[in-house]
Amino acid sequence: METLTNDQRSEMEDIFNKVAITTGTGDENVKVISAKELGFILRSMGVFSSESEIRDMISEVDTTGSGTMAYEEFANLMCRSIRAEAEPFEEITDAFDEIGDGMYVTKENLLDAIRSIGQEITEEEVAEMLSEADVDNNGKISREDFKYLMETRHKNIEKNLKKE
Repeated sequence: METLTNDQRSEMEDIFNKVAITTGTGDENVKVISAKELGFILRSMGVFSSESEIRDMISEVDTTGSGTMAYEEFANLMCRSIRAEAEPFEEITDAFDEIGDGMYVTKENLLDAIRSIGQEITEEEVAEMLSEADVDNNGKISREDFKYLMETRHKNIEKNLKKE
């Protein structure tokens, strides 16, 4: 977790604690999250993964084989995600030139691009992503819309968790 700032660590721990359930008894109490809670957190971050993808994510870091994640396992997964997310950010903005017209990406451009990298996604999921990112409601994602989406992403996590 050396790549995280203190604020990121604190936010991650806060998010985990808001959705975690306590298992065990006595001194053996451990807070964990299941696939359901991880899916909620990911959706709050704008990541729409299938149940099997979420189970795979858990199994990648689940050191006990319980099918759940303790905080350290969750933190390791999130660290990987943060590193993986940071690397392609520039590539994503370049996508405006490659899949769009340089200024905008449409639903069709986005659907084609996601499918071209082997991701399974429905038109409805793309429409949901587009509606979240399309700040000016013109049916397209501009570079400004995308920047706004990325800046507000973590704020949405907190807002959604408070509803729980």
